[in-house]
Amino acid sequence: MPRVSFYKKIFLPVSFLVFTLLSANVSAATDEQAQLWYQMGYDYSQKRLNDEAFKWTIRAAEAGHIVAQNNIGLSYLHGLGVKKDKNAAFKWFEKSAKQGLSYAQSELAMLYYRQGNTAQAQKWWQIAADSNDEYAQFNLASLFLEQNKLEKALYWFEKARENRHPDASIALKKMSEARLPTYKTKEKYEK
Repeated sequence: MPRVSFYKKIFLPVSFLVFTLLSANVSAATDEQAQLWYQMGYDYSQKRLNDEAFKWTIRAAEAGHIVAQNNIGLSYLHGLGVKKDKNAAFKWFEKSAKQGLSYAQSELAMLYYRQGNTAQAQKWWQIAADSNDEYAQFNLASLFLEQNKLEKALYWFEKARENRHPDASIALKKMSEARLPTYKTKEKYEK
């Protein structure tokens, strides 16, 4: 019967275990490092040092930090620390949106809306609205109002008002004043 060497019997399994444990620590360190880079970028942005803010935030975004990805999208959209680039903004908003950040979902929806792709805008606003993003709720309601889907518009304007969107009560009041068929009383929205 052949003897199993020490190398195969002990060294390889132990090495594999150590490598697995170290890999877990590396990914945790990467998350911590991404958070540190994000924080540095945020601190620079508060000082209006947009070039430095972009430099650190892009590192965090590339490491998978979803808020940093959204902020890089905003940087490209508005030209903060980098040349304006709507395609790059779209890419970063989409990365963050697909990971569930409602702000990014709402920004992505707005880009689609401005391109005339109301189906994709509605899809992303709906996702963000379902997570109680009041701006997505308001924009979704506005889209439904444009499409003359009054019941849906009313529902989402009410949700946006419940979540304290600053213009939702005004929109509801205007719908009431226009005597749209979905309203029972005008007084409810004159707060």
